[in-house]
Amino acid sequence: AKEGVGAAAGTGEAAATGNGLEAKTLSAADLIKLEEVTSELAKDTVHGRGSSELHNLYDEYCAPEGVVSPKKKASEGKRRSFFSKGARRSFIAESQVLYSSSKLTKKLTGPWSVIIPKGTVFIGHKIPDTDAICSAIAAAELFHGTPARAGTINTETEYVLKRFGVSQPELFTDVLSSHGGEIENICLVDHNQISQVSDGVDLKKIIGVIDHHAFQSGTICTPFPIYTDIRPWGSACTIIAHAFIQHRHELSKSSAGLMLAGIISDTLSLCSPTTTEFDHLMVTFLSYAAGIQDVDELAKEMFKAKSKQLESMTTYSLIRGDIKKFVTVNAATDSSLKMAIGVVECTNPAVVLSRTGELAEELKAFKLEEDVDLAYLIVVDIVALFSEIICPEADEVDLACQAFQGTVSENGTIKLEKGRVSRKLDFMPNLVKVLEKGWHKKTVEDKVTRRTKRDSLARVVLSTDGQTLARDLTPA
Repeated sequence: AKEGVGAAAGTGEAAATGNGLEAKTLSAADLIKLEEVTSELAKDTVHGRGSSELHNLYDEYCAPEGVVSPKKKASEGKRRSFFSKGARRSFIAESQVLYSSSKLTKKLTGPWSVIIPKGTVFIGHKIPDTDAICSAIAAAELFHGTPARAGTINTETEYVLKRFGVSQPELFTDVLSSHGGEIENICLVDHNQISQVSDGVDLKKIIGVIDHHAFQSGTICTPFPIYTDIRPWGSACTIIAHAFIQHRHELSKSSAGLMLAGIISDTLSLCSPTTTEFDHLMVTFLSYAAGIQDVDELAKEMFKAKSKQLESMTTYSLIRGDIKKFVTVNAATDSSLKMAIGVVECTNPAVVLSRTGELAEELKAFKLEEDVDLAYLIVVDIVALFSEIICPEADEVDLACQAFQGTVSENGTIKLEKGRVSRKLDFMPNLVKVLEKGWHKKTVEDKVTRRTKRDSLARVVLSTDGQTLARDLTPA
């Protein structure tokens, strides 16, 4: 209170205090009187003078440790109005009492993030990235559950797990089998769309969602209320790291390192437009907790690992390496429209862009196999922060050009202005805005035509290295 008075005295004005009183200009004498009144009010909050249930609650929770109201017992059992006609005591206390030693404050600043039941299985989205895997592992540690994965991990995640000495989680289907085909509680991390939920997940068993993505038309529906922790931060790992602090839960160095890597991955080392102040704060906290002295070195090694396999990856794997499906609404026809956006993040985009033609053909195949209306592959240079969009057909080109005010380059891609690197913040919202204005597909094929094309696609087989999937292009 004294600091506030001193600051106001320097300007000759009293700022709004948030107590409902109208702010007005005060003289120095008035300010001195105001300080005296505040002090009197603070002294007036003596124990035992409570005149309502609210004051009794204050005495119980806001009194210094060990101090008990002498009239507390006398007031118990006597239900009185919050606003009785008797003398009312001001609900004001010394700040050091209210915020340092009060039981009420400890309750209010305790674990107000999601509290998930023990034994819950935490699972990220299909085609898991580093944030999905690391947030599942960390959440399982925080809430005493089991982590699981929805698919094969990428090379970046593989490097992160190896660096911090953590085994990759089991596939969800394997976890399900080990539980006799029945898992009572499931919590989704890093996603909320039905199209991204792992195979085998029973939506009726979902009891929580911890995520940093927007709710859209394809969001999961549950038969009862669930625990949710949705924050507009840069990664799911940021949210869970903050939850560790809220819960005052012990944090292992390995989980600290994993969450640090998850934030670095999803925010492109804090350079993505999705990055928030909380991401910066959690990187500082987690780097200290994990004993990482050079965060930039970690980021470089992660990005190097992510780009490592691109040269040898098949087009089938490149398209499906990090692709998410969304269900949107076509305003022109008032019908649902399924869209898929794949992202390839790399340090040398030329390696991928040199294969634009074959990648566009594989996008066409993806649309047929996955029954989606539109599909894109966006190649992101995570060093220079530039992106280029690969479009399979004319409809995708038309929509993207309108969404990003771009033109088609000589190699058939659409180049975006610097800084547009986020699927969540840059790509999807801009495409949806155009759809909401009434954009519609120019080319619409009937189901029979699509089925015929799908049946004619080359079958998918294991590539020659026996590690990845590819199309069998050998003559029949």
